[in-house]
Amino acid sequence: MFEPSETMMESRQEVMVSPVGDSQPTVRIAHFLKPSVPFNDPLISEVPSSYLPSPSVFDLKKWLLSVKLIGWPGTPRKWIHWVDSMHSTYQSLWKKVGIYDAIMGTKCHFLKDEDLIFGIAERWCSETNTFLFPWAEATITLEDIMILGGYPVLGDSVHKPLETQGLKTIEEKLILARQETRRTAARKASLHHWMTIFMNSGREIEHEAFLVAWLSIFVFPGKSFLVNTIVFPIAIHLARGTAIALAPAVLASIYRDLSLLKQTMVALTRNVADASVEEHLQLELRSLFYLVQIWVWERFVVLQPKPKLINHGNPVIGRWDRVKALKIGDVRSVIDSAMDDFVWRPYAIFASKHRLFYAENSMWVPLDHPLDNEIMSFIIWMRISELVGLDCIERYLPHRVSMQFGIDQDIPGSVTLINEAPEIAWNYYVRPITDSKVYIPSRFFEPDVTTRYVEWWKECVQGHQDPVKNLVQRKRSPRTWKKRNNDANTQPGFPPKYRKSSSFGSSSGFLLERSESNQIGVFSSPFATGKTDVSVANGADISAEKKNLIEDGGPKCDMKTKEMSSFAFATDHGTIGQVDSQMKPLVEIETETSIAGLQEAVEKENGNQGSQQSSLAYYRVNLSWIEEDNSDAFDMFVVDLESRISKVERMLAELKQ
Repeated sequence: MFEPSETMMESRQEVMVSPVGDSQPTVRIAHFLKPSVPFNDPLISEVPSSYLPSPSVFDLKKWLLSVKLIGWPGTPRKWIHWVDSMHSTYQSLWKKVGIYDAIMGTKCHFLKDEDLIFGIAERWCSETNTFLFPWAEATITLEDIMILGGYPVLGDSVHKPLETQGLKTIEEKLILARQETRRTAARKASLHHWMTIFMNSGREIEHEAFLVAWLSIFVFPGKSFLVNTIVFPIAIHLARGTAIALAPAVLASIYRDLSLLKQTMVALTRNVADASVEEHLQLELRSLFYLVQIWVWERFVVLQPKPKLINHGNPVIGRWDRVKALKIGDVRSVIDSAMDDFVWRPYAIFASKHRLFYAENSMWVPLDHPLDNEIMSFIIWMRISELVGLDCIERYLPHRVSMQFGIDQDIPGSVTLINEAPEIAWNYYVRPITDSKVYIPSRFFEPDVTTRYVEWWKECVQGHQDPVKNLVQRKRSPRTWKKRNNDANTQPGFPPKYRKSSSFGSSSGFLLERSESNQIGVFSSPFATGKTDVSVANGADISAEKKNLIEDGGPKCDMKTKEMSSFAFATDHGTIGQVDSQMKPLVEIETETSIAGLQEAVEKENGNQGSQQSSLAYYRVNLSWIEEDNSDAFDMFVVDLESRISKVERMLAELKQ
């Protein structure tokens, strides 16, 4: 079991293979995110039960479900003018607190593709907060939220209170201003009226009011385009130059809503056999779901429309401003067969903007000195943590998707997280660094997987009605990118609610929309379990599982504003010697030498150097080759290969002596 005090990375000699099986196995020093399943651990990880796909492709119209994406706002023309008018005065401050790209990105407009959103949501697993594809796991990470969305991963908690009287006085002024916006016929604190009052007003708190509008519309959107009082402290801190870690809060809400959408889809699909069901539900999702769609576009080449060229320094997300989606007949089948077309590191082309994240050469960076923000951000992306949102806490497990950071993948180990309260989860997010150094891969490097990962994933997928057999093999790009001269400068929350239209009732504040004549309803109570309990009102239990809070990652607390620890890192110097010993490989073997030696040993053992079976190319691991009727042959191959590798390692050890 992984403990918080353990180091984040490890390096060891392993037999590695391409994740798509288009290369020969190589014995090399590989780098992994911890924890991996120990070699002597009989309890090998399993793909969670929610991997099981829905019985059929989800049809939104067939199941009478309306999904309202509140977190996909339009961009009012008045807002764009306000951004432009504030830019010259406050751009340096926005850059200091890490929100410049996020604010400038609000001038973009993103066209919605609901088929793509539902297609990707079918593959979501709320137990791991990852997408489970037939060929691997992947997910939206803090890297995506920071690089694509422009939200900072560093700073204080979104629950940081206002501690001085001066800051509290500013909050009182904002509260009075909000009351002023309610003096209309609608008697609502409309953001349109808020912008009218403050835009170019020259008032003392105009910048704070601007940030309140930004947070209420584009970061933590509420219902009906209203001013959200819960963001007042965040806006005040940002206006005073105090960085707030918005990225974990944004990502936590996305994880929560993906789980809610997936569970609702599964619940409706399982009950379609009931002919009396004529329920029409409206599901409101308040997270920034446009980031989910753009995440898919950045990574799935076959689903990607042509992006726009952007000027140097402009937000990355501007590539997708007003870009129309492709017309895809069956999104699900395209996603399931996209093994060769998935881009693990799409942002590596922006090396000129993020030189350290996407360096030309791999490097080890020592952590025994004060770290700059880039190194800190990179570490936060890649280490297990808990994401503290305004009203939810979610698990963050990057070790399951390490190839998204250019790191090799092994079987991911299990993790126990304790997140009973926001302050505990936040302290875990900002815990001290215990590694003495961190490995940053080259942007040209394509990571591999261990051979045991290939076997494990194949067994997991086949155990859940293996969809891999339907994959279509396509030609893959070379394993190593060829560096070109112009590569570096390539430009290419609130709790979700069901609206209630009858007196059916509510649960923990989460409501249901249903017609008077029908008996089925869907409830949601993230406060109770951190996930969604989907039930049938007439007594048929759709999903009655109650997860242990520690394992499930759900908060059991009221989300009152409490003081959080400020963001800080400290290196544990007492572990340097131990970590260094972990990082040193047993035997340094160049890739070419290891392959040649392994090939020679195979041929020598077979006694037939001309035989096809003696070639490693014959034994290559190809995920598209793994089908149900080939499982025995694959198992024999793995055992045989491991035996040969052991013999080669013994031979190398003898030669070294």
